[in-house]
Amino acid sequence: MKLEKIFEAKDGNLFTLSGEAVEKESVKAVCLSWKDVEPNEEGSYNEELLATLRLSLKANEEEKKFVYIAPIVDKDITGEKYEQFTAAMKHSARRLKDCISIVGFALPKEIAEDEEKATFYIEELSAKHAQYVFFAHGKNEIADVNIVCL
Repeated sequence: MKLEKIFEAKDGNLFTLSGEAVEKESVKAVCLSWKDVEPNEEGSYNEELLATLRLSLKANEEEKKFVYIAPIVDKDITGEKYEQFTAAMKHSARRLKDCISIVGFALPKEIAEDEEKATFYIEELSAKHAQYVFFAHGKNEIADVNIVCL
């Protein structure tokens, strides 16, 4: 099930597709810990957590509340570990794919500060979720992708 794009980022701000500005503060962050998503071995995900989160986000739809997922890097991300982190967030996005209330995902500081890692993260999450807008602190563009600046 592919969802239609509802929002877009321009000049560091969030807009509806009709061009109406959206107050960034009205879109709440939902923190998602890497340790909680992938508590043990690589590629072994906490499906119960993701199912519970999905139910919560589906409830937001009825109230027309929008959120972005703010991943928390709370495991070692040195070297190529950012690929494992990205895989965990991509898996999370797949489990939450039918949640209209999700505007997009934030880029954690550890990812956003490196253009190669940020590009990889955005490309991986966008592959099946073209409707997502990305959020980052102090950035409004990464790899030709407009970002909502937090």
